[in-house]
Amino acid sequence: MPKSPRTVSRARARVFVRPVARPLAVAAVTLAAGAILTGCSGSDSWNPFDHHEQRSEYATGAEAKKARTSMPRWLPDDATDIKYVLSTTGDDRLIAAKFKDAEPPAECVTGKGAAKAQGNPKLEADWFPKDLAAKADTQCGTWSGATVDGTFYAWQDHDVVQKSPRTEQPR
Repeated sequence: MPKSPRTVSRARARVFVRPVARPLAVAAVTLAAGAILTGCSGSDSWNPFDHHEQRSEYATGAEAKKARTSMPRWLPDDATDIKYVLSTTGDDRLIAAKFKDAEPPAECVTGKGAAKAQGNPKLEADWFPKDLAAKADTQCGTWSGATVDGTFYAWQDHDVVQKSPRTEQPR
C-alpha cells in the first residue's frame, strides 16, 4: 500500500529537521560550557572560592570566636553585629563589630598614628569603609582600625603578620 502524501512529508520533515536540530543543540551546549569553564559568563562567578575569601556574620563575639579559630582573640565576647572576611591564601582579614561601651578592647592601643605602620586593607567588602586606612587610630596586635559611626572596623595585612614575631599575633 503506498504511503499517503501527508506521511511522506512528515517523514521528510523529520529527516530534514533532525540533522539541523542536533548540531544546533550541540553548538548551544558547547558555547554554554565554554562560557562557564572560561569564566566568560558576564557576571561574577557563582563559585565562592574563586576569590579565595570566606565571609561570615555572627551575632556576638563569643559566637564568632567559637565558630572560627582565625577570629582575633581581642574581640570581646559581648561585641555584636560581627562581620568578617578572611583570605584563604594568606593572613589578610577584615572585621566590623559593635562594642558594648563603644571603645576598642583594652588589648588595643589607641591614638592618632597608632596604626601607621600596620599596612593597608587588601580585601574589600561593601560594608568596609574604603578610606579606613587614612582614619586608622587603633592597633590590636597585627590589626589596624578605627571606629566609624559607632562600629569598629579593622583589617589585618598579610605582609605585616609575616614580619611580626609570632608572639605578637593575637588570634
